[in-house]
Amino acid sequence: MQVTWLGHAAFLVEGRSSTGEDVRVILDPYNYPACGGYLPIDETADIVSVSHENPRYHSDTSAIRGDFTLFRALDHTGSSKTIRGVEIHSFEVYEDDDGNGPNAIVRFALDRITVAHLGDLGRALERSGLEFLRGTDVLLALAGGKPTIALDDLHALVEKVAPKAVIPMHFKTPKVNLDILPLEAFLDRFEDFPCERPGSATWTVTKDSLPSRTTIVVLEHAR
Repeated sequence: MQVTWLGHAAFLVEGRSSTGEDVRVILDPYNYPACGGYLPIDETADIVSVSHENPRYHSDTSAIRGDFTLFRALDHTGSSKTIRGVEIHSFEVYEDDDGNGPNAIVRFALDRITVAHLGDLGRALERSGLEFLRGTDVLLALAGGKPTIALDDLHALVEKVAPKAVIPMHFKTPKVNLDILPLEAFLDRFEDFPCERPGSATWTVTKDSLPSRTTIVVLEHAR
């Protein structure tokens, strides 16, 4: 499986589905130029998943090529939908402690590796949310602090779920026009976990090569 961080909260995940089909999944695509300096996501996709309708930062599909199927995660919370042999599960979360900003975490598997994307989660997860994430191998994690999940709450989430790898996203770079924390703040809070830097936007992993304990994998942005 290949995981490419496109920028902000957007990823391209490539691998083989349970039916043996090679599939390209794009998650939470941003808009250029509204997001800032991240360039357009001019990639082909088979599936595009959006955690909620936020065309500036999480749901713009205008530059994506191919005859893709759009998975609107909020339409399937508490259930799942199978597209091209990929079963995508969705769980409703919120952007703050008052229940504002409904959005969704999604979870799916390619090459027998389970990937979860935290959407725009903005508060600590309760037991049902943690149970939804159980068995996650690769967690695509909001690393910029408020207004998304606070780093202390994210740390507690990672300790309880124990994914094999955590890939940070949604943090401050010169390419995004949001007042969020930089990567260094996330790394300082997660200094008790080993950290790998592949030095590229893409991480290639197999079920057998997954880390034996939770490891932070820092990717460069592709756009």
